[in-house]
Amino acid sequence: MSQPTALSPATEAGSWDPARHSGAPLLVIGAGPKAIALAVKSSVLRAAGFDVPEVVAVERDCTAANWREGRGWTNGRQLLGTLPEKDLGFPYDCATWGDSQDPVTGEIARRMAGFSWAGHLLARGVYARWIDRGRPQPSHREWADYLEWAAARANLRSVIGEVRSAELADGGWKLTVVDGTARTAVHGCGLLVSGPGPSAGTVPADGTRVLDTAGFWKLAVEGLPDWAQSVVVIGAGETAGTIVRELAIGMDREVTVVAPRATLYSRGESPFENRYYSDPTGWTRLSEADRQEFIRRTDRAVFSQQVQSDLALTTKVSWEPGRVVGTRRADNDIAVEIAYGGQQRIRHADLVIDATGGDPLWFTRVLGPRAEAALRAGLGGSVTRERLERAIGTSLAVTGLPAPLHLPNLAALAQGPGFPNLSSLGLLSDRVLAAYVPHIRPEAGTAGAARTGAGLPDHTAVPAVNQGAAHR
Repeated sequence: MSQPTALSPATEAGSWDPARHSGAPLLVIGAGPKAIALAVKSSVLRAAGFDVPEVVAVERDCTAANWREGRGWTNGRQLLGTLPEKDLGFPYDCATWGDSQDPVTGEIARRMAGFSWAGHLLARGVYARWIDRGRPQPSHREWADYLEWAAARANLRSVIGEVRSAELADGGWKLTVVDGTARTAVHGCGLLVSGPGPSAGTVPADGTRVLDTAGFWKLAVEGLPDWAQSVVVIGAGETAGTIVRELAIGMDREVTVVAPRATLYSRGESPFENRYYSDPTGWTRLSEADRQEFIRRTDRAVFSQQVQSDLALTTKVSWEPGRVVGTRRADNDIAVEIAYGGQQRIRHADLVIDATGGDPLWFTRVLGPRAEAALRAGLGGSVTRERLERAIGTSLAVTGLPAPLHLPNLAALAQGPGFPNLSSLGLLSDRVLAAYVPHIRPEAGTAGAARTGAGLPDHTAVPAVNQGAAHR
């Protein structure tokens, strides 16, 4: 299948038949919010009688690891950038599974509410206290507690280890997972790639004077050394914003942000902008240029309003427009080479942090030869971010493959801006799981979807499953 030439609503082309999942699980790389949202929705739907696959997460660390201190992405004290009410079930619209008169849709909504942020606080006996405190944003550590609680309630199964290979096999996917000296083969009907991926890196990290995002947060937990008084942060997105806030306010360091645009822009968060994150109805009717502009304005290379508000309290932060093209050791510091407007200049700093974010194409490095060939054929050429973004269908999967490969982190342009982040986890799980149910279209509810009346059995196709991983 050739690459779509326009961003019209993509069809789920290819030979995949949803009736072929035959009890095999849906595999998710990473046991974070997307995997947990899918596990919760799957458990609720199976309890309501829908024949949807169970969810199995492959995780090299532990459930919600990226939200815990010491794991390389936070110190645990940072505040959640999204409203906590935008939780695992948000926006709680069950139209995918039936019309508003169907009692089953009401039952799905009620069951999903039991996995909400408010449900978590009620279970802990602290809901009233949270309300009385003015509904404050939870810390990353508190959000991780919520995710682990929901994963445990949904009985999310996890295979612990690192994915070394992802290959098309027997009408589905086969993952080769390595944990120490143990090697496990895990089979599933579909594959979803979640998580930010490893840092892409504008400049090479050396682990001492030049750090990536994970390197900074690990050092922050241990304690930033006294010699690091002046810091250059590369990047202008939310990853960079939380690092700048921690450095300037939490550690009282002088920070210079190098951003590719004229200044450090705020994220647009009006009701009109937020609506597309919660409900992308009409998104595919916008022109590609307007979609790109919307994403740039509200999600990429912008600081959240909370970060901007916090940084307004300090004089420790400055910025320079441009792109960092290299770094080199000077006498007692790092010389940062910045290019802008056809000219180059040097900025000296004690420490450099590359906070440009993860590499969304990291999964292509573990694809087996059959999977890589199928992906190239489906895209009509080499595998690039631009081609993938234009080939994401309504189920957030690449169109034209023999088995589903769901890439929500690349789905913003084609399907809606909320899918790569925490803005619409409930809708994400609906879109993905509906692809495995005959007569259900992921984008709209359809009466008459087959319901089995019983949940799926425990699948023996998944070996070496750690049933207790969600409690870690």
